[in-house]
Amino acid sequence: MKYEEDKRYYHVEYCHGKYLKDKDFKAKERKELDCLAEAIVKIHKLNSVNTIPNTFYPYIQELRNDSVLFGRVSRRYKEGITYKTIENTYEYCAEKIEWAKGNKEFKNLMSELKYCFAIVRNNIENCLRDGSKSSKQKAETAILMNHVDSMKEVNKIISNAQNKRIKESEEKLDLTTLFD
Repeated sequence: MKYEEDKRYYHVEYCHGKYLKDKDFKAKERKELDCLAEAIVKIHKLNSVNTIPNTFYPYIQELRNDSVLFGRVSRRYKEGITYKTIENTYEYCAEKIEWAKGNKEFKNLMSELKYCFAIVRNNIENCLRDGSKSSKQKAETAILMNHVDSMKEVNKIISNAQNKRIKESEEKLDLTTLFD
């Protein structure tokens, strides 16, 4: 048995490994949720993370847990869109959110957050597609740059060989031998 900081005992062979994995997973999830909250604060120009209403977080959790609304409700835990993907989509939709905030009137902060979250939810797939396109483009660019670098090296080798051949031929060719 192993005693942990949560004042519980765990079997070393069975439960302790699962407990440590779960603890690491939850710490990672908390960190990603904090980063997402910071992105929301930055995009919505709020004072701090504490100004986000607590009633907004269930909407984020619903998307993160991939809740099913139709048919039989099955409990899924953290199987949906990751917090990092939601954060990237918020940044992807920043201009749309700014436009919506400037051209639409909201009753309160919660209605503004819900409206902008709907924009984010509708653009997740677009963000993922553009992200995959940009990653492919970066990979292709890296391959092309490696090819260009290798071609530059080959070009240097060829030019050095040609310059060496020209110098050798100049050394052999003497003006006085032409007039004899």
